[in-house]
Formats: sequence, C-alpha cells, structure tokens
Amino acid sequence: MTVLETFAGFEPDTLVRVDDQSLLRFVTVKPAMCGHNARLAGQIGDWTWEAVSHLCGVNTFRATDALNMPTYLSFFYYQLIGDQAFHLRVPTFGDRLQVVSRCYGFGPESVLTVHRLAPASRELPATVSAQEMLRARLPGCLYAQTFNRWIQRRGQGNRELQSAAPSGFRYQHLDRLPPELSPRTAYDAARRGGSFVPDDGTLLLRDDLRLAYEVDMGRDLNGVGLLYFASYFEIADSALAKAWRQLGRDDASFLDRVVHAQRLLFLANADACASLAIRIRRFEVPAQPGREVFDIGISERDSGRVLAIIELCCEEKA
Repeated sequence: MTVLETFAGFEPDTLVRVDDQSLLRFVTVKPAMCGHNARLAGQIGDWTWEAVSHLCGVNTFRATDALNMPTYLSFFYYQLIGDQAFHLRVPTFGDRLQVVSRCYGFGPESVLTVHRLAPASRELPATVSAQEMLRARLPGCLYAQTFNRWIQRRGQGNRELQSAAPSGFRYQHLDRLPPELSPRTAYDAARRGGSFVPDDGTLLLRDDLRLAYEVDMGRDLNGVGLLYFASYFEIADSALAKAWRQLGRDDASFLDRVVHAQRLLFLANADACASLAIRIRRFEVPAQPGREVFDIGISERDSGRVLAIIELCCEEKA
C-alpha cells in the first residue's frame, strides 16, 4: 500500500473546526458538484449534514431514535443568495473554494445552518453568521441557509412522516437566532399563502403557466427511497425550462440567466412515479428593470397536496 502524493496543482480538501459552532473547509470543485443542475445545492446540503455531525455530537448519516429506528435530517427550508459575480452556477471544475459553516440551535428537533462559499484566493475570515447573510453580505460570495428537521417514516411509503429527534443530538451550546433573523416568518407566510411572493403590489404578474411532472424513480429518489431534497430544485428547473420555451425564449438565454436568489420550502414527500402538477407564475420587478421573479408551486396532481413552494429571482447575465 502506497500513500499517494499530491500531484502538481492539486490541493486536497481540508476541514477544521473553528469553534464549537463553526467549521472551515477548503475544497476543489469536482464534476459532481457543479453545472446547470442542482449538484452544488446538493453538495451544500451534504455540508449541512457534516456540520451537524461535527458540531452536534450525532452521526447524521446513521442517526436513530431511542428505539433504534432511523431518523433523517430532512430539509424544510433552503435559501440561496448570491450576486452577478458569484452564484450557484459559477463554480466549475477545479475551482478552489473556501466554505465557512455555522449552526444555530432551534430546539431538540431542528437546526439551522448558514454557509458562505467564496473563491479560496480571497482569504476571507473564517466566520459567518445569519446577520451577515441577511444584512451585510460580502460581494462575490454565495450564501446558503438550510433549516432542517429530524423526521422518520410513520408506516410504509413517503406520504406519512413524523418528527423524531435522534439520540445524542446536542444543540444547547448553539446560539439561537433573534426573531428578526429567523426564517420562520418567511416560511410560515409562504405556507399560509402558498407563495413567497408578497401581495403588496411591488411585483407585477405577467404569466401563469401549468405543467405536469412524474417523479422519476431512476433519478429523483435518494438512498433511503425518499424524494431527494435536491430533486425539488431540479424538478422546478426542468419545469422552468419548459415554461421558458413557452414564453418564446431560447435555450441559450435560459442557461445564461443569473439566479441570484432562491428559496425553497419543503412541505411533503412523494412516492416514486407520483404525478405532480406544477404552477409557474412570472412576475416583473418594476423597481429593478431586467429582474423577474418566478413563483413555483409543486403539488400532487390527484390529491392537491402541496409538496413544495419555490421562489427564484433572476436577471440577465451582465
């Protein structure tokens, strides 16, 4: 057995604990982490699981409750904020990134994690906070926050899920967010109203489209048979690509669009081959010409049960 030497120009990934609430990693972007897809969103989700494992005393990949039944750190709310210089589609093969992650306490059944991604060459401080993400963002960075809940199956299939805190989950040492920085206000309003879009006249509705989708059992399910959280992003993007064409736009403009902010509220799971109904509403932003907001709702076609609510804020590439 031979220890491999680092080859020219390649740096191995590193991960260190900054304090009892934060992690710092340096990573090389690999093909499975980037592209016109949800792979980077999925990777950030993996970093959430790793952060909770390192900072909260529980192996999220093998978590069980007091009866030794599996529990899963499910995604309930996911928010991304970038800018023209650095957003979800910017990182590509070989890029070297600095990723800072911090966890916040939300009681025994939930946890919130904030991540900041930036080119490693910028040598930014190894600190991040919800305050920075929401009110004092550094330019040229991609911010993500994930709000996760511990769940487990109740019976067969993916329709019946319940809260289930794992054994050994430590959260008491984590800082708690002040109410004004908590995502609860945003996701509660979206859940009640069926949309993140405010009904205050600041956005103008221009299009209202309906599409269909069938859960693909060869692509959309994760390793434990649940609809993979990143698949919600891809289902929304696939539907938006079809809507893009219906609006008379070409594929090149779809690939070139800048999604500088997006939010996703996960409300329910679905079984393989479930038939879904997708509604896409397009809004213009009069105060910011060239920007538009897509409001996307995903539901089961037959039952009407809402699975997810998504908001994407887009603009043309500068």
